[in-house]
Amino acid sequence: MNAIPKTEFYADRAVDQIDNFTKITYKIIWWIWPTVFWICFFSLWFLPKDMLKVLQDMGSRLLAILPVPDTVLYTFALLPFWLWLVGELLSSAVKIVRKFMLYPKSDFTETAKVTVEKKELIVHRSSKGRTSHSYLIWLKHPVSQSLMKVDVEQVGTFEKIQEGNPITVKHLLTPTNIIYLTVD
Repeated sequence: MNAIPKTEFYADRAVDQIDNFTKITYKIIWWIWPTVFWICFFSLWFLPKDMLKVLQDMGSRLLAILPVPDTVLYTFALLPFWLWLVGELLSSAVKIVRKFMLYPKSDFTETAKVTVEKKELIVHRSSKGRTSHSYLIWLKHPVSQSLMKVDVEQVGTFEKIQEGNPITVKHLLTPTNIIYLTVD
């Protein structure tokens, strides 16, 4: 069976901005979270036993005073995971709402030829030895002139595209930063 290569791709700058914000926040939290843990762990490790006993008593009194259940504390400990999950769900929901409800494809009547500013192949390494790839091209939106990233998804289509060559995009007359890219 020969698979027909996909030639049309959707790009939305708002979804990209949400994804980037989530990734940056997630990276910051994953730098802070282990650092605080190791500082607390080693500071408790090297404390004298009498000082450690005083801190344990203060901690248990504080937990007894706080009306916070243990499940909330455990949930807070998993904050990076919850933030990642919320970020992924938010970007998926925004993409679905914008692509299918607010700006359906039938509204995109304007066509333009824009040049490919940059091609980028990103290799995602995994621990099992398998690698996945992201095939990205960068181009300017015809109305807003903002640089947009388009995930091409297929290596054959990605190799067909050359930097500096014109490519067809469908867009709205308003600067919504949404395009449908078509590879000829």
